[in-house]
Amino acid sequence: MRPSLLVPALAGALLLTAAPAAAARTAAVPVDEITVDSTAPLTATGHPTLTGSYRCAPAAGPVFLSVSLSQADPRVHHGIGSTSALCDGATHRWTRTDTGTRTYAAGTAHVQVSLVELSATGLPLPRVHRIAEGTVTLAATP
Repeated sequence: MRPSLLVPALAGALLLTAAPAAAARTAAVPVDEITVDSTAPLTATGHPTLTGSYRCAPAAGPVFLSVSLSQADPRVHHGIGSTSALCDGATHRWTRTDTGTRTYAAGTAHVQVSLVELSATGLPLPRVHRIAEGTVTLAATP
């Protein structure tokens, strides 16, 4: 083989052997996901309990799952709270109950859930992993 053809041939062979390994590494990395259950029980005092699941890849800094809800005006979301998230690639359940002074009525509401990581070094700057939005039915409990 001529030396001028040897370099491209070796480069091509290297790419062919590296591609399956890179694909295997990419496939092993979990994708950040958030789900919201479609129905949320509503207490007699008008406080909903929202639930769902999440999955996130391991992170360098702490990760928090935050939930907000909107019912009367879709442009205004009210925080239901946040909790620390375990980012280990596995799927976990989350639950947030509103205990504030705001009350909600049975019916449709808009929910937003986010996974946010704070940087582990320097200033704790936020990095959004995922935001999920959806509609939930607030159902009065007997």
